Amino acid sequence: MSCDVTSRCFWTVNMISVLAMSFSITYFLYNRFEEMPTRVAIENQFEPIKNLPYPAITLCTPNQVTISSLEYFKTTLIEGNKTDLESYLPLVLGFYEYINITDQTRDHLKNFQDLLEKNRYTVPELLGRVPQLCAKFLKRCYLERKVYNCTDLFKPILTARGYCCTFNNNYMFNRKMNVKDQNFVNRTVKATGFINALIVVTDYEMEDSMLGTLLNAGAVPVMYTDWTEFPSDDELSYIESYGESFHTITATYTYCSDEVKSLPVRSRNCFFHDEHRLDHFWSYHNSDCDHLCYANAVKSACRCIPAYIPHSGRNNVCKLVDIPCIIDVKSYQGPYSAITIVSEWSITEQCERDGAIEGLVLSKSTSAFHFFFTNPVYLKQKQETVMSIISLASNLGGVFGLSMGFSCISLLEILFYIYLGLKNYVKNKLAKVFIKISNHYNTN
Repeated sequence: MSCDVTSRCFWTVNMISVLAMSFSITYFLYNRFEEMPTRVAIENQFEPIKNLPYPAITLCTPNQVTISSLEYFKTTLIEGNKTDLESYLPLVLGFYEYINITDQTRDHLKNFQDLLEKNRYTVPELLGRVPQLCAKFLKRCYLERKVYNCTDLFKPILTARGYCCTFNNNYMFNRKMNVKDQNFVNRTVKATGFINALIVVTDYEMEDSMLGTLLNAGAVPVMYTDWTEFPSDDELSYIESYGESFHTITATYTYCSDEVKSLPVRSRNCFFHDEHRLDHFWSYHNSDCDHLCYANAVKSACRCIPAYIPHSGRNNVCKLVDIPCIIDVKSYQGPYSAITIVSEWSITEQCERDGAIEGLVLSKSTSAFHFFFTNPVYLKQKQETVMSIISLASNLGGVFGLSMGFSCISLLEILFYIYLGLKNYVKNKLAKVFIKISNHYNTN
């Protein structure tokens, strides 16, 4: 009897130990599967870059309030009092920058809004007419050694930085609102190297800027995004004027395996562009989601939508009287960050050798930009699962097999013996009950 008790205790302790070890390893494997379900592996370091889409490149003029726009509105605004128009126009900068809000400022904003409504002007129409237009800001454009009309390469767009000009972006400003361009043609890379660069010569025409309204001390904001994304500050540089800057572009393409696509969102912690619909932007991109978060904050506080948000509609756009509220939202969210890049070349050297500025009148507000791919190849990567559901099941089978000699047959065998044990237990119980009943009747 003692030997039977000893053996039972021995096997009980062993079973508890191996079960504890098995479940501990299972816990660690599952945690690894949940916390790091995917990895990025290099598939090809020398994928040919030809026919790869260009990124969207957005240049913003520092001259967001022009003297010529003042003269334009003096002639086109028929109804209302226009005597203080020179004091009104600089206030539109409040949509992009911090301005001092006083009681007088609020009165000016209200009077200006009333003036616009009397003449049936909307805020997006105002923001598209007050700044320096792309046709004047962009003086000359080259792409892959061919000269282009700049308005054929760049389209106007309203952004969080103001009125800008964007290259190879499927968003544009149609004078009413930002929309997706239905006639957009995606430009792809045909040649690489410095001589095939996208060259843009700009001039923000300081003499046409209203006093005290020039932004960024004349530096030009440059934004880089994917061609499907709305311009954002994720990749933002400020380029000083009266200089020549060189911007090298390198490409990395990452795609997902079918196993990654099959993972739940909570596991891979990301969305595919067609997996989650964003208001105003339709398809999902992380930078567009950031724009929408800001728009929702403004909508919650001010009950309107910033004018640069695409497909915002005529009646939902923030008005001039909402500028104090918008500034409060920006103050709560914190200031923007920026990177300043200073040109190392005088504009009269390299550009003259290239002939890019031949025939142009240069000034202190003139800049030249060179955007080009340095390599004819790009890095292609694949995001794949570190451990798929199948490999997780295989690892768990290995753990239990190593610890307990466990297998599917063993599981069925265990379940079968549990069934037999329960069956015999119930059978014995019923037999005892029947014996008691029969004894009772025999006694009587």
